[in-house]
Amino acid sequence: MSRKPALAERQFDSGVIRSILAIVFARLVINVSKRFAYPFVSAIGGAFSVSAVSVQNVIALTNGAGLFSPLLGTISEHFGRKTVMVGSLLMMTVMSLLGAFFAEWGLFVLVMFSLGVGKIIYDPTFQAYLGDVIPFSRRARVMGFAELSWALSLVIAAPVTGYLLEASSLQAVFLFVAGLLGLGTLAVWLMVEADQDPQQRHDRITVINPLTAMRRVSSHPPALFALLYSICMTIAHETFFINYGLWMEDSFDLLLTALGTLTILIAIAEILGEFIVIALADRLGTKRTATTGMLIAAVCFFIIPGLSFSLPLAMLGIFVLFVSIETSIVSALPLFTEVLPDARAVMMSANQGAHSLGRVVGAALGATIYKVSGGNFVIIGTMAGLLGLLAALSMLRGVRIAKALP
Repeated sequence: MSRKPALAERQFDSGVIRSILAIVFARLVINVSKRFAYPFVSAIGGAFSVSAVSVQNVIALTNGAGLFSPLLGTISEHFGRKTVMVGSLLMMTVMSLLGAFFAEWGLFVLVMFSLGVGKIIYDPTFQAYLGDVIPFSRRARVMGFAELSWALSLVIAAPVTGYLLEASSLQAVFLFVAGLLGLGTLAVWLMVEADQDPQQRHDRITVINPLTAMRRVSSHPPALFALLYSICMTIAHETFFINYGLWMEDSFDLLLTALGTLTILIAIAEILGEFIVIALADRLGTKRTATTGMLIAAVCFFIIPGLSFSLPLAMLGIFVLFVSIETSIVSALPLFTEVLPDARAVMMSANQGAHSLGRVVGAALGATIYKVSGGNFVIIGTMAGLLGLLAALSMLRGVRIAKALP
C-alpha cells in the first residue's frame, strides 16, 4: 500500500511543533520512570527487605516486556496514535499511584512491569505519530531531539530519587513519578493534535490482528533486513557492554569510582551521537548515517581489546564506540518509519521487539563467551565486530523505502 498523500503534504506548522514538545516531554517522564531504579537497587531492596539481586531481576523482567512489543503494535493502528499515547500514560500514572500508596513487594513488581509495558506501547506509537506528521526530510532531527529524553531522564531520575529515598521513602519516589506521568498525560491530551483521518482509521482496522500484522512485516524483505540490522547491532553492543567494565578493571586496575566516571563519559557520548543525528542525518541521509555509524562501531569493537596498554586510548575508543552506536540506533528510526508506512506502529513495535531480543541474546552470549574463553576480551570484541559488520551489510543492501519523500 502506498503512503497517503495527505500525510506527505502535511506542513511543519505550530500545531505539529506543540505536538512534538508534548510527546517528547511525556517520553522524558516515561524514561524517568524507567531509569530511577537502576542506581538504587540496594536501597530499594532494603525498603522491602529483599536482596539487591531480587530488584535486579525485577528490572530484567521490566526490560523483557519489550519482547511483547510486536504483539501490541496493532493497538494504535486501530484506536489512533493520540488515544493510545494518552491511555498508556494514564495507565502508568494510576499504577505509580498504587506504588505510592501501598508499600508491598508484590505490588512493586506489578507496578514496575506495568511501567515497562506502558513504555513499549508508547514508544512505537509516538514514533509512528511522528512518521505520520513530520516530512521525511526533517524526521531525523525531530527523532534525534526525542531521543535526547533518554539521556536527560537519568539527569533527573538519579538525583531526585537519591534525595527522596534519603529524606523519605520509595513511596515518595512513586508519588513523584506519578506526578510527572500525570503532567505528561495532560500535555499529550491537551497539546497533541488528534489523528482522526477516516482513511487512516479504515486502514488501521485492517491490521488489528497481531498475526496478520506480523505476516505483513515478515513478507516485506526491507522490513526483515531492518529487523536483522537491529538484532545484530543490539547483540553486538550488549555482548561488548556487559564485559567492558570487567576488561577495564582487569587491564587498568580501575576503582569503582573510576568506572562510574567512565559511565558518565558514555552518557556524554550518547548525547553527542543524538546531536550528530539532529545536525547531520537529514542532510547526509538516514541510511548513510546509520551505516557509517555501524561501520565505525564495528571497527571499534575489533580494535578496543588491543588498547589494553593505554588507558587514555582505551577510553577514547570506548567514547567513539558509543557515539557511533547511538548515531546508528537513532538515525535508523526515521528510516524505519518509512519501511512499512501503511503500518508504522507495527513496524516500530517489531523493531522494539528486535532490540529487546538482541539485549537478551547479547547478555547471554556475552556472559557465555566470557566464561568459556576465560575472560578473553579479544574474542568478545571479534564477535561483536563481526555482528556489527553484518548489521551494516543488512542496512546497506537490504533496507530501503519505496520512493523519495518530502
